[in-house]
Amino acid sequence: MKRLFTVLGLAIVLVSCETVDSGRKGVKVSWGGKTDLEEVYAEGMHGGVSWLFDDIIEYDVREQTIVQHFEFNDKNNMTTRVELSLDFNLNPDKVNLLHSKITDVETKILKTLKSAGKEVVPQYSAVELNISKRKEAEDKLAKIISEELPEFFIQFKRLQMTDVDIPKAVSKLAEETAVQLGRNELAKKKEAEQVALSKAKVAKSKGEFEASQFDVKTKELMSRPAVLKLYEAETDRMWANKGVSRFGNNNVFGSSASVIKGLK
Repeated sequence: MKRLFTVLGLAIVLVSCETVDSGRKGVKVSWGGKTDLEEVYAEGMHGGVSWLFDDIIEYDVREQTIVQHFEFNDKNNMTTRVELSLDFNLNPDKVNLLHSKITDVETKILKTLKSAGKEVVPQYSAVELNISKRKEAEDKLAKIISEELPEFFIQFKRLQMTDVDIPKAVSKLAEETAVQLGRNELAKKKEAEQVALSKAKVAKSKGEFEASQFDVKTKELMSRPAVLKLYEAETDRMWANKGVSRFGNNNVFGSSASVIKGLK
């Protein structure tokens, strides 16, 4: 009989224990559904006769991350897709209050993120959020969220605007502009080539014209009597310097004769 009571006692002890896993906090909920608002149970084993009737609900109080995409209108009234990343954790000392008042923590967080985004994103253009003003926008979002999350027994850690898509209209315009700039550059290049080619043709034609004019002027000049006499005199001088008549030594004029050879 004594052994029977011992076995029953051990069974009761084993049954009347609850365990809270690592990284979690426990909330005691009575058999009737009432939440214990006086105590939060730490990780580990908890014993007591009350656990024969009551339960422990566990909440993960480690740091967590929610990443969500939203669509907002930027300051140019263009639909802009924004990705927000929120790091947070449940307040470990108030999970019993959270359990008694909030049924869906994630929904509360997402609503808060969306509300903050609607307030902040329209203050900037999508281009600014991508290039120069993202940190400024993140600080504004963080301020709003850090003030609102404690209402849901949540501790704010950090927020990042991890991605901002350029609106389709802006992206299309940028693409078309790039294409047009490429076309403009090509057109300028071709125009420069045509101008250079035209200048080369003009220079060539001018050179040919000047050369032909030179030939005409030269022929005209050489046909004048005075020039012919000057040319003949210069030729005589050149042959005399060589000791030879311009008519040769064996002609009727002799090598240096000024009259016909044999005539006195």
